Amino acid sequence: MADWDGRGLPPAAQRRVESAAASTLRSSLLSITSNTGIESVGYRPVSEVMGSVVLGTYGAVMPSCGVYNQGYGSPFGYNPGVRMGSGQQFYGGYEPYVDVINRGWTVAMNRMLAESKAVGAHGVVGIQLTQARFEGGAIEFMAMGTAVRSTVVKDHHGRDIFTTHLDGQDVSKLLHHGWMPVRLIVEVTVAVRHDDFNTLNQGSMFAPNAELTGFSELSNSARSSARQSLRRHLKPNAEVGVIIDSLDANIFRNEMGQGHSDHLCEVRIVGTTIAQSGPSETRMEPLPIIYLKSRKTGA
Repeated sequence: MADWDGRGLPPAAQRRVESAAASTLRSSLLSITSNTGIESVGYRPVSEVMGSVVLGTYGAVMPSCGVYNQGYGSPFGYNPGVRMGSGQQFYGGYEPYVDVINRGWTVAMNRMLAESKAVGAHGVVGIQLTQARFEGGAIEFMAMGTAVRSTVVKDHHGRDIFTTHLDGQDVSKLLHHGWMPVRLIVEVTVAVRHDDFNTLNQGSMFAPNAELTGFSELSNSARSSARQSLRRHLKPNAEVGVIIDSLDANIFRNEMGQGHSDHLCEVRIVGTTIAQSGPSETRMEPLPIIYLKSRKTGA
């Protein structure tokens, strides 16, 4: 590992590729029904593939929201190129942290793609994304899926390797209806809101059971920001939409100093872009059901 310069496949991945090439055995992370679904549209599992990277967030320290009094309650947030709403002010101190997160997912998926190309795959299905945090601020990003190869060349439509979180059954449904998965995309945004006087009062132990308007505004702004960022990543005239897999939010408190605290909302949205590949096939009629269990007759 010490001799690897970070380019190409890691040594462990290279050994997996060589082992797969020297054997007739094939590995897959797909279930039996998912495997049947992907084979029904001309793809066969080749191997499980993965990509991972561990990045440090030591230099991406969470900064203050920029507010130092309890009377200011406007939400702030990092949002590349998109504002959360008119009339709001924004603080751009979270770019380093968000850049590390987005770069981690990009590197992990690119390494997974490199391994997929090495095994001669045409696509990767059923991709799972996992994230683990270590002491000291390091974060591991891992993407894992099943590489598939087209058994009929024309079914590949001349595209690059496609990546999707969808399993074999869902990919089969897409292809039967004239759609093709293109690529899995991940977008992370972070928004921060200063805990002002109203927010502190609403969250106190003496407050009635009611909506915390400040936190609702923070969550809604961050989720809206993530959706807009994801939409901007669509390739014009090539991708017509996104099938969303997850929209996860993590809200936590950041104590900046005495009498000064912020709440942050980190949102990760994951989805698969799709493109039109051809006309929809004729819908199949349901198969008749035959009752096979023998019925007992009374004596």
